[in-house]
Amino acid sequence: MAAQPYTSDDLNYNDNNSRTTKEQNEKTVRPEIGSEKISLNGYDTIFIGFPIWWGEEPRIMDTFVESYDFSEKTMIPFCTSGSSDIGASGDNLKANAGSGNWLKGERLSLSSDIEGWINGLELFN
Repeated sequence: MAAQPYTSDDLNYNDNNSRTTKEQNEKTVRPEIGSEKISLNGYDTIFIGFPIWWGEEPRIMDTFVESYDFSEKTMIPFCTSGSSDIGASGDNLKANAGSGNWLKGERLSLSSDIEGWINGLELFN
């Protein structure tokens, strides 16, 4: 959750002055997370999901991955989108995290076979 919640006006990708357009156009922006840090202890595999904004992960996801140590964790990124692919988002998150074993990401839509995707991961075979 963002410290400053996003409004529908913030999310208007048709408005060049919207908050998210400005954030996405500046790769160094790191929106503040508004919730307490979580413990990753006890987790070996972490699925990290996010929407695609302007063809990439939201900048707050960069804030998140830069805030944790994913050493000895397997990270599986996935995005939700009606049409855009995951693109370089998984690679961006991996680079920003600096730790963890990052698997190739996947775009999920309403018609996605989520169970089939998860069962097909080499991790679970």
